[in-house]
Amino acid sequence: MTLAATNLVTAFAGPLLAEGAGSALSGVLPIVLMFAVVYFIVLRPMSRQEKDRKKRVESLSKGDQVVIGGGILGRISNLDDPKIAVVEIADKVKIRVLRKDIVDAAEAALKDEKAAAPKKSEEKDAKEKEDTEAARGDAR
Repeated sequence: MTLAATNLVTAFAGPLLAEGAGSALSGVLPIVLMFAVVYFIVLRPMSRQEKDRKKRVESLSKGDQVVIGGGILGRISNLDDPKIAVVEIADKVKIRVLRKDIVDAAEAALKDEKAAAPKKSEEKDAKEKEDTEAARGDAR
């Protein structure tokens, strides 16, 4: 290659390389933004809820109502061992469970379910109302 040809290649290749670098950055940017959105909308709130749940489980004491894995409700009757809790699930029926397997305090677990239940019933009522109005319109 001659000197003129080399200068010509350099003159055209320089801007092309710069455009390629910009397009590579613009291709990665949407992926980075998607991960950021997923982190702030999903992962961060989930980790915060998990921290709150762990705090509640660690602060449990004798007599507290708890939920054990599988949805079993009971009352803590003994917490002498740091890794094992004795939970009374019925009159004079006590089971030993690992403290890490206590899902949550019963108040918190039931409060979340009750908050979701009215929404479902409200949606059902609204749908029934729409159906009745539609039926009245067809009858006329």
